Amino acid sequence: MKSSLAWLSWKLLFSRKTFFGGSAPLALLGLVLGVAALVVSMAVMSGFESTLKTAMADVSGHAQVVKRSRFPDDWKELEERIAKAEPSLISSARFVFIEAILAHKGQISGVLIEGLDTDRMAQVLNFEKRILSGSGDLKESSEVPLALIGKGLAEKMGLAIGDTFRVVVPVADTVDPSKFQRRLGEFKIQGIMDLGKYDWNERFIVADLVSAQKLADIGDRYSGLILKFEDIDYARTAALNLGQLLGSPYWVRDWRDSNENLFEAVNVERPGIFLVISIIIFVAAFNISSTLFVNVVQRYKDIAILKTVGLSKKDVIKIFTFQGLFLGGVGLILGFILGLFLCVLFNIAQNRLGLIAGEVYRLDGIQLNIRFIDTIAICAATMLICFLATLAPARRGGNLTPMEGLRNE
Repeated sequence: MKSSLAWLSWKLLFSRKTFFGGSAPLALLGLVLGVAALVVSMAVMSGFESTLKTAMADVSGHAQVVKRSRFPDDWKELEERIAKAEPSLISSARFVFIEAILAHKGQISGVLIEGLDTDRMAQVLNFEKRILSGSGDLKESSEVPLALIGKGLAEKMGLAIGDTFRVVVPVADTVDPSKFQRRLGEFKIQGIMDLGKYDWNERFIVADLVSAQKLADIGDRYSGLILKFEDIDYARTAALNLGQLLGSPYWVRDWRDSNENLFEAVNVERPGIFLVISIIIFVAAFNISSTLFVNVVQRYKDIAILKTVGLSKKDVIKIFTFQGLFLGGVGLILGFILGLFLCVLFNIAQNRLGLIAGEVYRLDGIQLNIRFIDTIAICAATMLICFLATLAPARRGGNLTPMEGLRNE
């Protein structure tokens, strides 16, 4: 019976005076555009979040234990305490941060040098996939210490693979701490990276831990440990637990902490954008509803004949409900196809034209991401809106009596 009703709804919808000669194509077009806009907007929001998350994990690790004390300690003992408290720890690596000034060919720029334990760097960070040119191997033998720099810094300072540059580091005077001495260091560029964030690309330099310690004249001291866990989403829970365990000498932060405002903004804006863009689908659904109303009026005689031969009120309601759901399903599929096409165009445009302003959004580019949960939400919202839009015209057709239909005809 259901297949017969579906066939009837198909025949009544796709006729010269109903679909091809009425407003149904415009209603369908509006629905397609609404779904496409929703797909693109959700892909951009999710892509921004996932791109920033990946950059943080690749460059700064899942979490960091930062020392508040400048006195040296046994980092292996600290690692053992962390591993005992958090068995999901995969590995850790020492790091040190040094603020410096880079000078090259008459140009200067403030930079941040990160010295990393090269023996463990690959276990906690993922620099290899971010190398644009050159190599990420900092252990290669060289007279001058090797370094990796961000692509923005390389472009701004005119640096290329194999070039050497100098940095100036202020070091506190051992006699008078209020005074500083200048220490000069030299590095050779081993690789140029896309670090995933605009500010990192503009001022980030990665070097070997020992070279950075010698440059800053800090002996074997270090800033803290970079941690990597089995699950990045568990890092926040682990960071909270370690913060309570290690106490005041240490400060524990996870990958989300340094950009908490951006992640919170995405979480707040995503449902708002979803509701705003859904208005387009609401408008398209009203057009579908009006199309079905016109269809009911034009089909008075057909409805009367169908009821005369035995179709019930519920059967007629189902016929027009099938029509609305069919239009909704077609609009949903075509909208997704158009949305995916627009996402591809967006990726091409941002790669060639630089649509994303790194100074504003912290990212030079976004890898669009269509999440499964967003897809389910778009499908459910679209079909629900279309179903509700069909109820009024379907009930109008179901309430029509055979005598009324023949009399109007």
